[in-house]
Amino acid sequence: MKLNKFQFYLSIYLALLLVFSCESNEPGFNPENTGTDSHYKTRHLVIVVIDGPRFQDTWGDPLKVNIPHFANELASIGINHNRFFNRGATYTTSGVATITTGNYQWMANDGSEVPFFPSIFQMWLKKYGGNPNQAQIITGKKKLSVLADCADPKWRGRFNPMVNTENRDDKKTLNVALSLLEKHHPRMTLIHFRGPDFYGHANDWTNYTKSIKETDQYTYDIWQFLQSDPFYKDVTTLIVTNDHGRHSDGIRDGFVSHGDFCEGCMHINFYASGPDFYSNREINKPRQIVDIASTVATLMDFELPTSSGLVMWELFK
Repeated sequence: MKLNKFQFYLSIYLALLLVFSCESNEPGFNPENTGTDSHYKTRHLVIVVIDGPRFQDTWGDPLKVNIPHFANELASIGINHNRFFNRGATYTTSGVATITTGNYQWMANDGSEVPFFPSIFQMWLKKYGGNPNQAQIITGKKKLSVLADCADPKWRGRFNPMVNTENRDDKKTLNVALSLLEKHHPRMTLIHFRGPDFYGHANDWTNYTKSIKETDQYTYDIWQFLQSDPFYKDVTTLIVTNDHGRHSDGIRDGFVSHGDFCEGCMHINFYASGPDFYSNREINKPRQIVDIASTVATLMDFELPTSSGLVMWELFK
């Protein structure tokens, strides 16, 4: 059958449409996909979790003696939430899992139980594919290896990030993190420092406060690295928070322990700096640790329908 001009061009259009619509939509088909569809400048994300300092010993101290870098260099280029809380289980495993999944969940604190919900790392890897080295979890507590997976049968064992975790001091964790950042240039990274929690449980006030100062320095070291590496410079957002605090003075054994709903255990810090966020600003709007994952998903341009948190729009310019 002879085609007229309209039918000829229509057949060409439909053929091309069929070709492009059949291109693979399976996750991972394009390992170089970097999410440049996003209208945000952020291309890479680093989350630093400092385990267990009390807000009153960090940002809540008017003199901020334990966090000189946060109070000076970092505060001037970032944003800090003064009313930020963990309103779920104020333990390490549950707290960090809330950061990575956007859901409160009471989990065994010994590393014997994975989160039920998929993580931001799994969701991001599903959309953007590529090498699992592009999503890294680096921790100073071996039990936190459970953060790489989840119990949801649709997600368990799928799109898991790389994990580097062992029971080690924070200086070793810093060195490992900087090495992996330089070697693999992951786009999604979580770095966990154990020091304040470790020395708090040891009832060692001197080393507890010393470790807060050390993690303040190590976080600043990470920021300096991100600004000196051409891959990360000007396109990376840094988020710093805690998994939980510690008992307020006069509650049980004070700074030694944590795990209830007292102000000291729930009130934690949240700091963020990046090309899409305000700088030199403090916010007093109450927020929760469960909101981090939804904010990350918006910033990094992927869906996180399983999160129960809200996007912290007040961070964005």
